Amino acid sequence: MNRISALVFILISFNLLGQENPEATQAVKDFSQKMQAVKTITATFTFTLENLQEKIKDTHQGKIVAKGNKYILEMMGMEVYFDGLTKWQYIKEANEVTISKQTTGDGGFLDDPSKLFKDYDKNFKSKFIGEHKDKNRTIYELDFFPKDLNLPYSAVKLQFDKNTLEPVLIRYQGKDGNNYIIKVKTFKSNLPLRDERFSFEPQKHKGIEVIDMR
Repeated sequence: MNRISALVFILISFNLLGQENPEATQAVKDFSQKMQAVKTITATFTFTLENLQEKIKDTHQGKIVAKGNKYILEMMGMEVYFDGLTKWQYIKEANEVTISKQTTGDGGFLDDPSKLFKDYDKNFKSKFIGEHKDKNRTIYELDFFPKDLNLPYSAVKLQFDKNTLEPVLIRYQGKDGNNYIIKVKTFKSNLPLRDERFSFEPQKHKGIEVIDMR
């Protein structure tokens, strides 16, 4: 699995979560309600692909800006723009952009990047691990197990701030031996964002190669 595929994999699958542990129910409910109320998201994070058996640990910086189903994702030298209808994938080093139409289900998380932080009420069993201190914050930690055993991961770990209800860490334990970890560095919600920000304008990039797949 290449780096871009690994990133898409972890973000595709985040459509969570069912609660069966009474101790976890209220915490997850509060977190989900908080995230459902968010209109826009601006977050920076680290994305790590980890394989303990092969001793692989590959970490990259990322940023996401989202408003409704619109988003901008910056990761590994690539910028992905989606304005609700059209997707642009711009590779800076190659000065190349691929334009495509987003089809239902082809992107998962990329159809709605807010799913990284929302929809914590479906398809999973939950286990409340506990809480711990991280500097001046109290962090809730929960594990989630998919009811669909055909999914490519066996567990998801979620950590979020007890007081602000903002995400701190999301970790997928893949069945192929690869783990995918997002550590949220900064998280801001409900900042004003103009719709036109989510469109990419090739004409502003001199000499750009345009690959139009529409």
